Amino acid sequence: MMMYPFGMAWGGAWGALWMLLLLALTVLGGVALVRALLPKPRSPDQDDVALDVLRSRYAKGEIDEAEYLHRRANLRHEHQGEPT
Repeated sequence: MMMYPFGMAWGGAWGALWMLLLLALTVLGGVALVRALLPKPRSPDQDDVALDVLRSRYAKGEIDEAEYLHRRANLRHEHQGEPT
């Protein structure tokens, strides 16, 4: 029977630690890949702020009705995940 210097194959406890490290890196890499591929949802607060600014500009007369309606439609499409 062949004996290993530390009692176990692959370096004993060091081998087990390396295997756990490799497993952890694989899992973390998979999680990072999935998060990178999924679309990032916008928070409702961002859309509300943008619409509030748009309403304010329209109320002050900085933009006309056509531009207001066009920009509001764009913001609503972005909120629903549709490209503009």
